[in-house]
Amino acid sequence: MNNSLYKEVLGAIAMADEDPQIKCIVLTGSEKAFAAGADIKEMKDMSFTKAYMSDLHISKPTFSLSRKPVIAAVNGYCLGGGCELAMMCDIIIAGENAKFGQPEINLGILPGNGGT
Repeated sequence: MNNSLYKEVLGAIAMADEDPQIKCIVLTGSEKAFAAGADIKEMKDMSFTKAYMSDLHISKPTFSLSRKPVIAAVNGYCLGGGCELAMMCDIIIAGENAKFGQPEINLGILPGNGGT
């Protein structure tokens, strides 16, 4: 997941959190993928310092400020940053075709956001 998508998700959660008619928040993707993670090409040439300083990731404390339960409804691929996003939710409901993983480890990159 790229940084702007994380910011969109945070913005949507903040808006839903403020709406008294909304009782819980459900994050979902398509049948093919919940979220397939970051574009590895975007990060492959970054040094650790540059990746860390570029705010590519979202922190759990920021995400968990919602006072409403956040549910990840996962179908299909849930990889890398998408898997980490699901892990930040209060509840994960996985469909029969859900596939979770941290493929960045195959490139020698440690998963962020609790993926490790």
